Amino acid sequence: MRPIVTLGLVLVIAGALAMILQLAGVFNESAGIDLGVAAIEIERERNLPWLPWVAGTAILVGAVLMISGRRA
Repeated sequence: MRPIVTLGLVLVIAGALAMILQLAGVFNESAGIDLGVAAIEIERERNLPWLPWVAGTAILVGAVLMISGRRA
């Protein structure tokens, strides 16, 4: 396999993985205190607004590299 096709495949896989992780809500933080009869739990979602754009761009560039690498 040509190196440019391999690079394209890696970009597509990395972009897809980043999209899946963002949609699955992996970027959450939680903390809690249990005082016996009362419990306090705080969950905060970390928003990474640039992640879908970066992931989509990685998928697109990877696909273009894979297509152009096969034709060359």
